[in-house]
Amino acid sequence: MIRLVKFKNISEQDLDKIINKHYTHWKQFSDQMNLEDTVYKFKNLYVDDKELPIGYAFYDDDKLIGFCTLKKEELAKYNQYTPWICSVMIFDEYRHQGYGSKMIELISNEVKTLGYNTVYLWTDQAPEFYEKIGFSFLQPVEKDDGSYGRMYYKKLVK
Repeated sequence: MIRLVKFKNISEQDLDKIINKHYTHWKQFSDQMNLEDTVYKFKNLYVDDKELPIGYAFYDDDKLIGFCTLKKEELAKYNQYTPWICSVMIFDEYRHQGYGSKMIELISNEVKTLGYNTVYLWTDQAPEFYEKIGFSFLQPVEKDDGSYGRMYYKKLVK
């Protein structure tokens, strides 16, 4: 069974795996990335279960497949947009098997249950993927580190 589980309800071991994967992947793209900050965010900020930010682990039965987070704000220059799907990752060994689109579908359903009818994200690595699963390009964005990406949105059907 494929499911999303809030970070608050997963094992310490799985949360540590998520933190490690997130940090080691994104550190290669950002000199500003700090392990202590990453641990703090994932163990303290993303463990709420009712208000954003919320972290979600993605499982197929008992196998941890990936994770993502939902935030009210993601990029400082674009705080008029909310909420954001962030930190999307399917672990390498599970890519190209349909898990990414399923996780985005499930997280979009979570966004609807929180009362939102539109969701946003930015990417600099996978624009074709998001376009293929129904996201629309909104505009180029300047990220907080000064580099650039592409902002997408999706209207959520109630």
